[in-house]
Amino acid sequence: MAIDLEKLEKQLREGEVPAGLAGAVDSVDPSTILIILWAGRLSRRVDAFYQEALRPYALQYSDYAVMSILRFSGAMSPKQLNSFLVITSGGLTKTLQRLEKKKMLVRRADPEDGRGTLLSLSKVGEYMVDKLFVEDVRAHEQMLSKLSATNRQRIAKALRELLDVFEGEH
Repeated sequence: MAIDLEKLEKQLREGEVPAGLAGAVDSVDPSTILIILWAGRLSRRVDAFYQEALRPYALQYSDYAVMSILRFSGAMSPKQLNSFLVITSGGLTKTLQRLEKKKMLVRRADPEDGRGTLLSLSKVGEYMVDKLFVEDVRAHEQMLSKLSATNRQRIAKALRELLDVFEGEH
């Protein structure tokens, strides 16, 4: 039997969890299922957005994320950087190697820890992330302009609260 995707979409948008999903787990709040579905779908949409936006620059989202954090926070150790990114150490290593190869990242010894390394952007990296950040903010502003300022604030707060839950803050 084929699933009527239009019907399913309509149900979900109205906050109704289809019986097959709701009955899969006993005594779960239907909102939990909706949060899982919407967050997963949003994550995939955001990922697709960045893949498309960064393709002309031969960059991946992890590259942009590293560059953004370093640009706005300054030099930091790989461990500090990864506390923001939450990716595997292997994934971070590959990202840092890509950025070094493109001359966008500089490693230097940590003056406070002789064994440690500090990461910072090169001038090329600073220029690139400044350009990308402006493009990124403009694209998101255009997309989100469909929402009222009040709704954007409400959504921003709700997303922060959701992140807090995932990061163990609540």
